[in-house]
Amino acid sequence: MSKSEAAVSKSNSRKAQKVVLACILLAFAIASVYVALNLAEGIVPDEKAHFIFSKVYATTWGIPPDSPETYSQGWYIAHNPFLYHWINGRIINLVQVISPTASDWDLLVVLRLTSVLYSLGTLIFCYFLAKELIRKPWWPLLPVFLLANTLMFAFLSGGVNYDNLVNLLCMAGLYFLVRVFNGKDFITNSLAWLIFMCVGCLAKYTVLPLALFSFIAWLVYTLRQRKAIFPLTKLSKGQIALLIILIILIGGNLALYGYNLVVYHAVLPSCKDILQPDQCALSPYYIRSQKSGLERKMTIRESIQQGYPDPVKYLFEVWIKDMLTKAYGIAGHKWYHPQHLITFYYLFYVGMLLLAARYWERPTYPIWSTVFIIFGYSLVLFLFNYNSELSSGFKHWAMTGRYLFPIIGLVYGLVGYTQSQIKNRTVQLVVLALTLILFFVGGPIKFLTRYEGVFSTWFLPR
Repeated sequence: MSKSEAAVSKSNSRKAQKVVLACILLAFAIASVYVALNLAEGIVPDEKAHFIFSKVYATTWGIPPDSPETYSQGWYIAHNPFLYHWINGRIINLVQVISPTASDWDLLVVLRLTSVLYSLGTLIFCYFLAKELIRKPWWPLLPVFLLANTLMFAFLSGGVNYDNLVNLLCMAGLYFLVRVFNGKDFITNSLAWLIFMCVGCLAKYTVLPLALFSFIAWLVYTLRQRKAIFPLTKLSKGQIALLIILIILIGGNLALYGYNLVVYHAVLPSCKDILQPDQCALSPYYIRSQKSGLERKMTIRESIQQGYPDPVKYLFEVWIKDMLTKAYGIAGHKWYHPQHLITFYYLFYVGMLLLAARYWERPTYPIWSTVFIIFGYSLVLFLFNYNSELSSGFKHWAMTGRYLFPIIGLVYGLVGYTQSQIKNRTVQLVVLALTLILFFVGGPIKFLTRYEGVFSTWFLPR
C-alpha cells in the first residue's frame, strides 16, 4: 500500500470511528432525554432536595441563608459547596425571563435536560481520556460504550443531581492530567487539570480525595521529569489567563474549606455547628439516626465481637458487591437491582484483573498513575463507608455506586487498554463480544424496554 493509500485508509478509519462515537452518544441521549421527560418525581436520588436548593438559589445572585425548606432536607447551605445549585439558580432565572409562567415541572425538566448535557460532555471527555490511555485505533470507543451503558450513570443523567456536573468536571480534569503524563504541554494541561479539580471541589466535597491523589501523581511525574520540564517557558497570554482563573478558584476553595478547617476543624461543618438543635432535628438523616442508629459508634473490635464483618471480609463480601449492584442497577428513592447480572459484572472485573496480569507489558506512567488514583480514591470511599457502618450498625446507609463515578473513566480506560493488549486475536474478540453483550443487556435500553411491564409506576402516565 502506498503512502497516499495508507493516508486515505487512516482518514476513513477516523471518520468511521467518529460515526460510531456519534451513534453511542445519540443512543445515550435518546435514553436519557426519555427519562428526563417522562420519569416521575421522587425517584432519582435526592432530586427533590436538589430542586428545592436550586429554586432557593434562584432568589439571589449570592449565597442564600438556610431556611426550614432547606435544612428539612438534611442538607445545609452555610459553608457547603454551592456551585451546582448556584448554576441551576441562574438557569431557572433564564427560563423565567423567557417564560414567566413556567411551572415547577417545566423548571424541573429544563434542569434534567441540563443534566443530560453534562453527561454527554462526560462521555465526550471519556473518549478523549481513553485516547490518551489507549494508543490503538477503535479501542478508545469501548470505554465510552461501557459508560453509556452503565445503568446508574444513564439513569442519573435524566435527573437533577449534582453528581452529573461533578462527573463532567472530574472526567475533564483527569483527561488534562493524563495529557501531562503523556508529555503534552506541561503548563497548559497542568493549569487546565487544576482548574477543573478546583471547580469540582466547589460543586461537591467528594472531589477532594480525587484532587489529592491526582496531585500526588502529578507531583511524582513532575519530580521524575524535572530536567525536561524546568526551567519553564515564558507564559503565553492564554496561560496567564488560565493562571488567573486558577488563583481565583484556589481562593474560593480556601474561603470554603480552609475556613471550615480553621473554624470547625472539619472539611464540612456538622449541623450542630451552624444550626440550632431544633432545626437539626428536622433533618431526615437525624431522624433516621435517632430511630435506627446506634447510641454511640462501635470500635472495629466491638463490631467483630457482635458478629459484624471485619474490614477485609466487609470489603470482599459486602462492599464490592454493593458497589457493583448500585452502579449497574439503580439506587435512588426507587430501587432496581439486576441480581442475575451482578455476578457476571463481578466475574468481568475479575477477568480483567487476570488479563491485565497476563498481557500488560511495561505499562507507561499514565497507566500506573491511573491505577494509583483509582486505588487511592476507592480506598478513601471504602474507609468512609466502613466508618459509617460502625456508626449505623452496618445498615449500608452511605453506600452507593455512583460515588465511584468520578474515577469510572479511568476504570473503563484500563478495561479498554487491557483488552487492546491481548495478543491472541480470537481471545480478544471473544472477550470484547462478551463485554459488549454484558453491558448492553445491563444498560438503559434494556431497562426502558421493560418499564411498561415492570417499572410503569416510575414513569408518568401517557
